[in-house]
Amino acid sequence: MSDKGATDAIAKGAASLQAAGDAARQIAGQAGQAGIQAAGQAQELAHEAQATGASLVGALGERAEAVAESGKSSLADQLEDVAKAVHRSGAQLEGHQDWAAHLVERGAAELSTLATTLRTNDLHGLMSGLQDLAQRQPALFAGASLAAGFALARVGRVVVSGASKDDLPKLPEVKLGQQ
Repeated sequence: MSDKGATDAIAKGAASLQAAGDAARQIAGQAGQAGIQAAGQAQELAHEAQATGASLVGALGERAEAVAESGKSSLADQLEDVAKAVHRSGAQLEGHQDWAAHLVERGAAELSTLATTLRTNDLHGLMSGLQDLAQRQPALFAGASLAAGFALARVGRVVVSGASKDDLPKLPEVKLGQQ
């Protein structure tokens, strides 16, 4: 090959390499743009998913709060009934075991106060009130929780069996001092 032929071949090779380099840079630029677009779309999708998730959580929270709010009145009535029953039990202890009667009466008063609080406060206020009661009077809170647990167990038994309140066994009245 002559020098001119070699030079032409080198020039063609250099031009081919230049064209290949240009094509590679163009493809790299396009790939970079596609990557930026994909990242932007992924970020948009992530924001949409986050907004949708937050919306769903908010809706579920609102629904749960609405359900809890709707059951407050019924629960307050039941608590008031339990408070009256506890009060009657405390009255029967008076004159025989005054210290126990006093504790039972305090428990009844707290249950009655809780029923009133339940009627007048929202769910968040109720939770802070229960926490306050537990911190101020831990023994009383434990006793009231135990009494409420028994009451809920009785109600649960009625609900599960499909029985009415009249179908529950009647608890005998305890009359102290009589034989």
